[in-house]
This record gives sequence, C-alpha cells and structure tokens, in this order.
Amino acid sequence: MSQTELDTVLGTVENPIRRRIIERLSQKPNYQLQLSKDLDISQQLVAKHLGSMEDAGLLSAVLEDSPRGPQRKEYLIRKSFSITIDLAPSLFRTRMFSFGAVPGTDPEDQGKMTARVSELMQFSDERSRLRPLAQIISEVDRKLDEMEERRAVLLYLRGLAFREAARVTPYLGTSDRKEVLKHLLKEQWEDIDDMSVSLGLRQQVAGSILEEIERDLASE
Repeated sequence: MSQTELDTVLGTVENPIRRRIIERLSQKPNYQLQLSKDLDISQQLVAKHLGSMEDAGLLSAVLEDSPRGPQRKEYLIRKSFSITIDLAPSLFRTRMFSFGAVPGTDPEDQGKMTARVSELMQFSDERSRLRPLAQIISEVDRKLDEMEERRAVLLYLRGLAFREAARVTPYLGTSDRKEVLKHLLKEQWEDIDDMSVSLGLRQQVAGSILEEIERDLASE
C-alpha cells in the first residue's frame, strides 16, 4: 500500500474513540445507536467518527430496515490490513499490507492450513466444522505470536549490530567511503542509482567505493 494510504489510516485510528469503535466493529457489524449505548458515547460523537472512518475507506455502511422506525445504517469494517512500525536508534521503518485477498504465495505449512479450511468449507453439517475451525484459528494465533517474538529478537540483534558498526565506522577511510558504508547499513538499498542520488555522489564513484568495501570484507 502507498504512503498516502498509510498516512490516512494512521491519521484515522490515532483517535482513541475511533479505536474503540473499530474494536467493537471487528467483533460484528453494528448500528450507530447500539455503538453509542455499548461504548457510553453520545450518538452525535459516534456519528461524527463513523462518518470520518467511512470517508477514509475503513468502514462501509449498508441501509437496513428497522423493526421500529425508518431505515438505519449498519456499519462494518471494509478493509483487512496489518501495520508494523519499527522505531529505534538508526531505525525507522513502516509497513502496511492488505490480507483481504487470497495471498499470492503460500508457504508449505500455511498451504496445509489453507487446504484444511477449504476442505471444511465443503462440509454440509455446520456443527461438524466449528471445532476444527476453532483449532485452526488457535493454531494461527499461536504462530502469529511466535512470529512477533522472533521479530522482537531480530530487531534487537539488528540494533546491536548497527551500534557496533557505527562504532567502527569512524575508523574507516575516506569520507565518501564512510558515507556509503553507513548508507548500506542503515538503508540496505541494493539499487546503486538510488544510493548515489541519495548520497549526492556520481554513480561511478559510489560503484567504485562499493567494490572497495566488498574487497575489504572478502579479505577479512
């Protein structure tokens, strides 16, 4: 997703009341009046935030008949996405991706789960599907927790390595060479065109410095 989309989402969910509304809607679609009662917030304020999130594309609304009056809007979450923000000394990285569609790649263990879900969807007996589906949800949640723990360890190790690299960098050669090395460590860009523009160096200079660094690393 684009930076504009990320900015829109972050700007929308920074409000704590909106986050409470989103949390409730993540459980099931709901109506303005019911959200007002459940969250103990005025209808006017709930309507304002619902409208803002609908304009931002996070929610959608469907008109439904009411048993005791005019039609009413039922609000539901429109998008499925994940946002990660890594923030540390020498690190600021944001990532937002959608998982509302079938993924393009499916590693082997996830592929097995996908097959299990697809198989269960063919069962005619609704009750027979409930327990195995609950087991799959529990297994997926456990794997997600494990992934977050691994990310935390990897981010810690990255910070540790970067601090050590920063300590060594001042003892390197020319100023251009140091800048290229710091850039490689910080940005991890592989495109020499982007790197040379970012550092204000000619592509030939940046390329020769990279070759020199590679030779030094190979000889160590």
